Amino acid sequence: MKVAFTIDDLPLWPNSYPPEGYTAAGIVDSVLAALDHHGLKHIYAFSNSWALLKHPELADVMDRWVNAGHHVGNHTHNHPELNDVSAEEYIDEIDLAEEHLAPWLSKAPKRYFRHTLIYWGNTEDKLTKVKAHLDKKRYTVADATSMLYEWEWNRAYKNALEADDEDRIAFLKQSFLNFCVAQIRYDTDCARNWFGTDFIGITLGHFIPFFAEFADDLFARLIDEGVQFIPLEEATCDPIYEEVCSLVSDEFLVYHQKLAHSRGKPMPVVVPSFQSTYDRIEQLAEGQGY
Repeated sequence: MKVAFTIDDLPLWPNSYPPEGYTAAGIVDSVLAALDHHGLKHIYAFSNSWALLKHPELADVMDRWVNAGHHVGNHTHNHPELNDVSAEEYIDEIDLAEEHLAPWLSKAPKRYFRHTLIYWGNTEDKLTKVKAHLDKKRYTVADATSMLYEWEWNRAYKNALEADDEDRIAFLKQSFLNFCVAQIRYDTDCARNWFGTDFIGITLGHFIPFFAEFADDLFARLIDEGVQFIPLEEATCDPIYEEVCSLVSDEFLVYHQKLAHSRGKPMPVVVPSFQSTYDRIEQLAEGQGY
């Protein structure tokens, strides 16, 4: 499996701050250490710029990311969902982020944008206006063929920490590693069947405590399972991505799932063999099922 790994929400998860015991700098440093340990370079972090206004000291976090040899992409200013705002409001968010992220965006070899929650636009007006603006600004849209859903594990992890439950934490770690391998393999197989060809997938994670804690273990496991990490620039040159931003949709789905759904051929979002595990994680995230 060939995968371009990307990560969203540098320097902070949207409109939040890490829980007690974690800082934005610490989370980023943990991810950087994991990437360096496994020789992963030139990783794109898609950034919201709101945090830089509220916490100006986080500019140092951005610097550390770029100085380590990685890159920054635009992910809007306040992380609005395109389903909930007008095209004009969303375009303003793109431009505001570009203004505040300029010192780091300018150092990337390619200009990338990722839609929040990978929503392309739930009306034709939004789809066409936002796409035209991104084209005008010379952005390449980086979509995703696989998500790790680690935000659900993160909520369950927070509950486990508060309960000082080491057994539950161990379960969350092992289930996450097993799930990620199965989910990426499943998404790869589904996309290969859909497009009828091999391709380079695009996987995304997030700068949140759970991911930071177990990123090193995750990369080690994926490499052991045969995943080859490929630069995003190479992945987005693949012809399969020519249909990015090609259709109106209000669905929270990865790339090939969105295309399949629009053609009346929906596919399971979560790898079926791990659906019960995922359901269990959702229960733990909600504080249930202890």
